[in-house]
Amino acid sequence: MSTKTGLAGEFICAAAILGLEGDWTVVHAPQDRFDLLAINSEDNLMLKVQVKTSSILTKGDRNPYYHHQNGHGCKNKKLPSPKEMDIIAHVFLNHRRVAFFATEKMQQFSKRYSVRYPDTPDLEQDTWDRAVQIVQERI
Repeated sequence: MSTKTGLAGEFICAAAILGLEGDWTVVHAPQDRFDLLAINSEDNLMLKVQVKTSSILTKGDRNPYYHHQNGHGCKNKKLPSPKEMDIIAHVFLNHRRVAFFATEKMQQFSKRYSVRYPDTPDLEQDTWDRAVQIVQERI
């Protein structure tokens, strides 16, 4: 992603993956459909990670929230495909936290979260473990 916000999110995500349990390394490799490669040499596993970053939004009288766009394409939006990427990472920029999802579980074009969601204990490790398990079952 070429924006400052997107680039910040990619590095926050990379740092989060490096802090996870296991022998994970990360390569920043921005492509059309993924931004990072997460590699675990112990399990001989390489995962393509697409990073989606959001800051806290406030509109009118609504409570503040995070809003992540999952679709891609200009005119005809498409959902992410497991053929192109393995994991979608939602980065909560203001909290510097990340939630991970297996691509095949991402069934909506956008997702909103309360500003308290990133404070969930063990959010990064729990969502990463769940996403990796789903991907391993696929491959």
